[in-house]
Amino acid sequence: MLRWTNRIFLIIIIITNTIFASDKNNVKYEADTGIPFFYYDVINYPIETRDSVRLDILIKVPFDVIQFVKEGSSFVGKYEISLLLLNEDEIQAASKIWTQEIRTESFEETNSQEHFDINKVSFNIIPGKYLLTIGIMDLDTRKSSYRKKKINIDDFYKNPITLSRINIIENVIKSPDGIIEHIPSVVSSVSDVKPEFSIDFDVLSDGGKGSIKYSIFNMDNKLILSDFFKRTFKKGISHETLSISKKKLGFRKYRLKVTVQINENVTTKERVFQLRWLGMSGFIDNLDDAIRQMRYIASPRVLKSMRKGSQKEKKEKFMKFWEKKDPTPNTKENELMNEYYKRVNYSNQHFSGFQPGWRTDMGMIFILFGPPSDIERHPFDIHTKPYEIWYYYEINRTFVFLDESGFGEYRLISPTYDILGRY
Repeated sequence: MLRWTNRIFLIIIIITNTIFASDKNNVKYEADTGIPFFYYDVINYPIETRDSVRLDILIKVPFDVIQFVKEGSSFVGKYEISLLLLNEDEIQAASKIWTQEIRTESFEETNSQEHFDINKVSFNIIPGKYLLTIGIMDLDTRKSSYRKKKINIDDFYKNPITLSRINIIENVIKSPDGIIEHIPSVVSSVSDVKPEFSIDFDVLSDGGKGSIKYSIFNMDNKLILSDFFKRTFKKGISHETLSISKKKLGFRKYRLKVTVQINENVTTKERVFQLRWLGMSGFIDNLDDAIRQMRYIASPRVLKSMRKGSQKEKKEKFMKFWEKKDPTPNTKENELMNEYYKRVNYSNQHFSGFQPGWRTDMGMIFILFGPPSDIERHPFDIHTKPYEIWYYYEINRTFVFLDESGFGEYRLISPTYDILGRY
């Protein structure tokens, strides 16, 4: 068995060499096939007349998925956005097509995943069931991608108090004429740049004395923090903004619950969000879990040290480890870290059973070696228990998994030390 330093070094090489490998096997390993990739969100707001709903559609396009062309001293990217909203009878309820132009003086920004073009479109529609289709097309490469979402806004005004979706505010923009606009986070994330973050929402009611309470729970339903505010609500729509301290929050997912009471009427809305830092992989939901999931590439001594300290200290040790392994240190994205946690995420989705997928033998092999070149499955052979054979032609390796219990818990026949020790 090799020493930990040699083992980690060679495993890192294996993972690095398979980062950009194509999917040519029987495993449906979801690659980033959206060209161009974009984020979007749909928010419902009440209207005072209560006969329709304001539908805000936010579209966030990263600079690095758009082809920029040099024009003088600037770089220009152009893309087209198309929106189509169909009701449940497949009749068009709303649509819009327009062209967006992005200009920047910085070549580095044209390849940035931290710079975005953000668009917002609003439609007034009657409550009901809809299908929204959003399309993005790069006007230089003509490459396009489409996303679809089912929208259900039935019974929107059934309660005396109507509460809009709770928005996590990502940015605040002040126009030249002094109008301030809150830009919601499309991906429900909160940055660690400032000590506080803001949320906002609309309340439609007949007015009166009441209160607002927010509570934040971790994903194990433990209350982390809460606060209570008395309010006098006007008749109609009240726009509310709250500031929340991040002091007690770590780098993980949380559930935010907002309760509004006016006279005897009460309503609530919930929102899941995540505290992140700039450069944190989108496949990481919890820093403490992410550290534990490094067991295949980090020594016990390194992991023990990384688990100690505050969330800030854990983050610094975590980033220092991955920065040393970054195959492209001159870029802001760490491809190796993203690929590693993408495999962890896939393993949790496909191999989980009595334990999380990343801790299973199949999860371990998938995380270390990526998707197999081929899989041979034997679930119903008469004289043997269910088993699978994973073939990795490029590295000349074969792994056999046996379901000894019959409950889908496939165990690796070769000892773990044999796999790790040979690299």
